[in-house]
Amino acid sequence: FEQQTLLPGSDTASKDHVTDSREHAVSSTASEASEYVSEKVTVDLDPTWSEAMYRIAKQQQVTINTLMQSVWGVILQKYNNNEDVVFGSVVSGRPTDIAGVENMIGLFINTIPVRIQSERNATFVDIMRNTQEQALASGVYDSFPLYEIQALTEQKQHLINHIMVFENYPVEEQVEQLGEVRPSAFDITNVEVVEQTNYDLDLIVMPDETFRIMFRYNANVYDRSTIERMQGHVLHVIEQIVNNPHIRVDELELVTPEEQAQIIQVWGDTAAAYPQDQTLSALFEQQAAITPDQAAVIFGSEMLTYRELNERANRLARTLRAQGVEPDQPVGILVHR
Repeated sequence: FEQQTLLPGSDTASKDHVTDSREHAVSSTASEASEYVSEKVTVDLDPTWSEAMYRIAKQQQVTINTLMQSVWGVILQKYNNNEDVVFGSVVSGRPTDIAGVENMIGLFINTIPVRIQSERNATFVDIMRNTQEQALASGVYDSFPLYEIQALTEQKQHLINHIMVFENYPVEEQVEQLGEVRPSAFDITNVEVVEQTNYDLDLIVMPDETFRIMFRYNANVYDRSTIERMQGHVLHVIEQIVNNPHIRVDELELVTPEEQAQIIQVWGDTAAAYPQDQTLSALFEQQAAITPDQAAVIFGSEMLTYRELNERANRLARTLRAQGVEPDQPVGILVHR
C-alpha cells in the first residue's frame, strides 16, 4: 500500500535535538520541477463532526488548532511508521512585548516546526494535551526565524517539507460580509485571493460552524488521487476520534472502508487454479524449463534467471542430502538477506 501512495515525509527528533529519520514511507522534499502548478482539494466536514470537535476541544481544554495538529501528526506517524514526526505550522508571529504592536501594519506571520510524539499506549487525548503544552511553552519563540531553527538541526532546510495553516479568520467571507453591510456606500464587485508557499503541500484548516479542510498542492509533485487518499485518511481518523477521543493511537485505522474493499476484494483476489498433484518444486522446475532466461528474483543490482535459481536450489538440495537429511525432515536454514 505504501508503494501506491506518495506521502509527505516527517523528521524524527531525539530528546535534545532533531535527528535524521531513514524510515519514511516516501519523502516529498522540495520540488525538482521548475514550475509550481497549484491545485487544491477541499472538503466540508459533517456538521455533527464539527460540533463534536469543538466539544472535545473544550472538554480537554485544548484549542481546535491543537486538535487538528494532533490529527495530522498521528496520520504522519502512521504514514512513516514512526512515533515522532515534525511538520510546519504558520503562526501570527506578532511579538506582544513590542510597544504599540497592535497598531503596526505589516506581515507578522512565521513558520515554526511542530513536533508530535507518541508514547507507548498513548491515547489521542494524551497527544492533544502534550501538543497543547508544547504550544504554550513555545509561544515565546513564535517570532524566531525558521532558518535559525533549521540551522540548529541536522536536517537543516529539510527539517520540514509541508505546512499546516489554521485560518481562524476567514478573510474572504469577512470581505464579502463587509460588502453586504452598507452596499450603497461600499460595493465589492470581485474578490480573488491567490496564495502559494514554498512548500509542495499545504494543509489548510478553516474552522467555522462547519469545518472546511483544504489540501493545496503542487501538481508537479503530487497527483490528485494521492491527495484525495490523504483527504480520506484525515476524514476517517476524525470520524474515529469523534466517536471516541480516548482511543489509543495504535488503534486508529488509516485505511478507509473503500480502500479495504479495494485491497481485499480486488487486489487480494489472487485465487488461481494450480495442479493439486504436483509439488511446488516440481512446478518451479516446469517454469524454469519454459522460461529459463527470464528473471526469477531481483535484489538490488543482482538478478537470477529461472535457470540459475533452479541450479542453486538443486545444489542446496544435494548438499542437504549429503548431510543426511531425509525426505519430509524439517531443516532450519540461517542465511543473510
